[in-house]
Amino acid sequence: MVLSDAAIVRVVVTDANIVINLHHTSHLHLLGRLPGLRFVVPDEVILEIREPSQAEMLRQLILAGTLETTSVSGTDELLVFADLSSKLGLGESACLAIAQSRGWLVASDEKRLFLREAISRLGTARLLNTPGIFLLCIRAGLLDLEEADAAKDSLELHRYKMSFNSFRDLL
Repeated sequence: MVLSDAAIVRVVVTDANIVINLHHTSHLHLLGRLPGLRFVVPDEVILEIREPSQAEMLRQLILAGTLETTSVSGTDELLVFADLSSKLGLGESACLAIAQSRGWLVASDEKRLFLREAISRLGTARLLNTPGIFLLCIRAGLLDLEEADAAKDSLELHRYKMSFNSFRDLL
């Protein structure tokens, strides 16, 4: 994803797996520092974060204004949410319904059906995942390659495997 104009702020609706992955690596706070992006978390995603330390960190970042909350609203958005929630989880459904309705980006590491739905509804240019967020952080000078690779290694201990050896391979 390339941001062409620094004055434009794109909103990214964020799924639970992104919050959890960035919590595992202690990088969740970086979402509030990425230039040109504003991250929001739907109510349904907040309810999915049940591990106490993750829930508390999320709560603190919301209180600090690093992350914002949002709700599924409006007839069209609610109809899309209802349709999606018959085949996806509530958090994923909320993220996709909101992103589709409002023209926002979506951040998620979900695969299979979610990814097919997201590509069909949003296209690939409006999708972001954990490796993509780390790349944006590297490019913005918020992380160096060694820190990003250490985070990658840490996530592998939490069963999140990236398909490359080093972020250096992606730059």
